[in-house]
Amino acid sequence: MGSPASSGNTPCCHLLLLLFICLQIFVANSLDASAPAPATAATTPSPFSFSFDFSNASTYHIEDLKFEGDATVHGDLVDLTCNSYKKNPNSCTGRVSYRHPVPFYDNVTGEVASFQARFTFVIHIDDDTKNNKGDGMTFFLASYPSTMPPNSGGGNLGMMPLGKGKNPTAFGNDRFIAVEFDTYDNSWDPNTTYDHIGIDISSIMDSVNTTILDSFSLNGTMTATVTFDNTTRMLVADLQFDDQSYNLPVRVTTQLPDPVTLLPPQVAIGFSGATGASLELHQILSWSFNSSLAPPHKDHDMKAAIIGGSLGGAVALVVMVWCIIACFKWTRSTSHDLVAQTGGPRRFDYRDLASATDNFSKQRVIGRGAFGEVYRGTFSKGLSSGAPSRESGGFSSKESCASSSKDSGTSLNSKESYGGEVAVKKILNKIRGGNQDFFTEMNTISEAKHRNLVKLKGWCCRDSSPNILDFMCWCCMKKKDEELFLVYELVPNGNLHHHLHETEQPIQWPTRYQIIKDIGSALVYLHHDCAPPILHRDIKPGNILLDNNFNAKLADFGLSRIGNQDNVTLMTTAVGTEGYIDPECRKAGKVKFNLSSDVYSFGIVLLDITCMGKSREQVWDLYVRGRVMEAADDRLHGCGDSDMRQMERVAILGLWCSLPDSRKRPTSKEAMEVLERGVSLPDLNHLLNTTSVPSSMQQDTYTTSSSGPQAPTSDESPFGERHA
Repeated sequence: MGSPASSGNTPCCHLLLLLFICLQIFVANSLDASAPAPATAATTPSPFSFSFDFSNASTYHIEDLKFEGDATVHGDLVDLTCNSYKKNPNSCTGRVSYRHPVPFYDNVTGEVASFQARFTFVIHIDDDTKNNKGDGMTFFLASYPSTMPPNSGGGNLGMMPLGKGKNPTAFGNDRFIAVEFDTYDNSWDPNTTYDHIGIDISSIMDSVNTTILDSFSLNGTMTATVTFDNTTRMLVADLQFDDQSYNLPVRVTTQLPDPVTLLPPQVAIGFSGATGASLELHQILSWSFNSSLAPPHKDHDMKAAIIGGSLGGAVALVVMVWCIIACFKWTRSTSHDLVAQTGGPRRFDYRDLASATDNFSKQRVIGRGAFGEVYRGTFSKGLSSGAPSRESGGFSSKESCASSSKDSGTSLNSKESYGGEVAVKKILNKIRGGNQDFFTEMNTISEAKHRNLVKLKGWCCRDSSPNILDFMCWCCMKKKDEELFLVYELVPNGNLHHHLHETEQPIQWPTRYQIIKDIGSALVYLHHDCAPPILHRDIKPGNILLDNNFNAKLADFGLSRIGNQDNVTLMTTAVGTEGYIDPECRKAGKVKFNLSSDVYSFGIVLLDITCMGKSREQVWDLYVRGRVMEAADDRLHGCGDSDMRQMERVAILGLWCSLPDSRKRPTSKEAMEVLERGVSLPDLNHLLNTTSVPSSMQQDTYTTSSSGPQAPTSDESPFGERHA
């Protein structure tokens, strides 16, 4: 972000380059003199993986497995707990794990592993005690080396000792991440069933997410796939019932916190199981594991020692010359502000924002967005804003809405008087690419002008002062990541989530309907009136702000991406908020630029507004039975026939917008036709069973995603997963 080096510094750069060339020649000669033969070029280590088929002993080495407690190999399988009902299998506890460390993240590069574990296992219930079974098993990641805790039988599933208190949590080296396959209803488990699967983070008694199953369905041969995506941090566990084809596959998911806070860089992986007073067997038939990181590699060969010795003599010379050049650069250095041009949002002084927010006091925090905290700021009259500015590479004349204007800027040296209340967003999170998200949001919202979008008033960049590190690292010195701020208009009445879920006074239907149309109007503008179109990617009630008259404004463009007219297959990272993200975007790597993903989120918001407290699955079930109005928010009362018809249409529109297959969703413009002009709604049961897509429901411009999942029949739930 700093300006390029001046031509006066060219001789210094040439001198430094010459020194490095001499150093490389010196090291190469040292290696040639000491090495008996040319060294073979090092190859990049392969990603870590293994595959065990316990029915074929040639696929694994027993020394690669660590057995604890009652776990052992019996024939063509591994028994986690007791292997027979001929002897008492009560209170059996066992673990089997991979004996060697598995990379979870790289402390040096910061890279986190994506991984997939796939295993086939059997839970066998004794016919004589089939109505009283337990307790279950887990697939786990834990600190390496890992040891099974004492007194960890029964409902503790071999993962943690019986603790005191309601929700005992493991700490330090006892931490773990586990997917549990639980077959017993302990006091802390869901009280509606024996069987469930869940994701546990250092606590068996407090799962972060649980999928409830029919009692006694965890019986027989099953295959599980556990995946973790290092981009979205989503941990997903899928289970299919090999012996019970009538049981549909199930899934449990959660987004993990920062992996660095959960486990060390190297982990142990494996399985644990336990029984209490009840009886069952837990058996592993096969197990494979694949990770995107290579296993730890330690190189202690002679070449490293030779290189270290060779460099020692050259370091003193390099440091001396480096310091001479650094002194020369230091005397000529100046602070590099962001490139200032006319036009664009105004730049505020940091001291004015600090004063307006009481030094960014916690009492001033009014919310948190995808990339930062938001503070209420109060400016006194007479505040002078800084000169408007554009970051080089931050704005593009091609990324502008057709109806936008450039009247938000000021002349280069102007001073404007400004006062009133504002919302100041302090950018907290950074991703690779420096301040990319800051300029993405500023680019997007400064060019978009619409009454239902939050207005951007300006921005601020708090520059860092040079220090001794800058002095020593002058050659590779780049502008440090400054503290970055966006200044918005203050929308004083909070967000939609607060009014729907956290206030006792419900919003009545006419107001809700107007909010719905406001959001739809903003989406039509972003998708159809902007050229290229803008994909918001994080539409949810928390990002819908309300003024004192309950007019809605869409906020938080930190995840937005702008279409490329020359490339209809523009790829964008799959991000969003769990519960509102398009299922077609829940995939590793990247997903195609698809405006219908915003339509999906809009549909879920419509269901939130109309059917608060009901899941999409519940609303769909009522729709299939022709009783969709039973899903309406119970707090809505005194509604006339007209309002009831509107509520029914909005609920059906929400289901239509959130269909799993993006090709069968309406565009945002078609959704607004339903809301404003009363256009007829399709029969969703018929639509789901239709393989072809009518021309009126083709994807939005710049959308080229591939076919979605196969549509279920009318008596199925149209979802790719089951939720708790």
